[in-house]
Amino acid sequence: MQITIKKSDISEALSRLQGITGRKTSLAITENVLIQTGGDGIRITATDLETGFEGFFPAEVEADGAVAINSRKFYEIVRNFPTEAVRVAELENNWVEISGDSVEYHIVGMDPDEFPETPRIEDLEFFTMESAELKKMIEKTVVVGVSGDEKRAHLIGVNMERIDNGSEKILRMVSTDIKRLAKVDYMFDSESGFKEGETEIIPKKGLSEVNRFLDPEGRVQAGIKDNYFVVKKENETVIVKLLNGAFPSYGALLYPDPEFDIEFDRNLFLMMVKRMSILTSEEYRGVVFHFEDNQLIMRTVNAALGESKETMRIEYDREPQEIAFNPRYFTEAVNFINTDKVLLNIKNEDNPCIVRAEGDLSYLNIIMPMKI
Repeated sequence: MQITIKKSDISEALSRLQGITGRKTSLAITENVLIQTGGDGIRITATDLETGFEGFFPAEVEADGAVAINSRKFYEIVRNFPTEAVRVAELENNWVEISGDSVEYHIVGMDPDEFPETPRIEDLEFFTMESAELKKMIEKTVVVGVSGDEKRAHLIGVNMERIDNGSEKILRMVSTDIKRLAKVDYMFDSESGFKEGETEIIPKKGLSEVNRFLDPEGRVQAGIKDNYFVVKKENETVIVKLLNGAFPSYGALLYPDPEFDIEFDRNLFLMMVKRMSILTSEEYRGVVFHFEDNQLIMRTVNAALGESKETMRIEYDREPQEIAFNPRYFTEAVNFINTDKVLLNIKNEDNPCIVRAEGDLSYLNIIMPMKI
């Protein structure tokens, strides 16, 4: 193989796929990218055996072939290359030469024939949506993460469901870590290839990689087939293997009773939570919310660091109550809300708090209370 590629054509793509090739697997070759010639360009492939990337890029092809080269080193070389043109040539015994007018690298590669095959998804019925909206959905759900040794599908994955309510066609993503749940809906403004389907669980780490490739503008195609979630844009495709398992029922939590809504100024509440989080720690994560006589008194008590208290005037004329929450969950939830007002639906210490924007149920967070 002998090709010449433009640094500007592949540098960004190589940067984005480092999350895939940087993940340890049972095969050392997955730390490499596979570069293959084809027509008037090259195909770059990466996989961690669960998430795969495939991109097609223009190149001057002088000799056909394929090489497998360390992803991190290849990216660093291309990123810092002194010229726009980058020549890549296959040498004997899987060595690869990367050169320009004044610089030359000889890199140890691996046998490209040993590179894992990526799934070939044929006749996939895609639905089309705004890239920015899919990006927001992923960010709002993968933030609900779990520990690295967790294996249960409904905790390490995001439940995706296409819902057809006649006049409304909804793509829904739901994520939980048991202590909280995030739900976000995308309303289709047209058919857009939409087809109602069964629910599927997509790994959060795979969605995080998809998110790297999504642009803030334009539209993307997405679809599910043969146990894979596929996202495609122009010359790049990301394929994520689905998880096997069942997601817990959550429907009864999605429609809060307005009687228990408490309205807050978004920015004032967010800053108050951040201030009360300062004295929390791994051992003392809770902040106490005390509601009484049209005010919220937020209090942190940490035996190792000290204590803090802050009061905010609100509209609250129910019986006094005191509930503890993890403040980080509120910070992460409210950061994704852009309205001036935020609603906390709080019934009592035995029920979760539902956080949402005023007049909008498309995105909400359900946060479980802590034991005082």
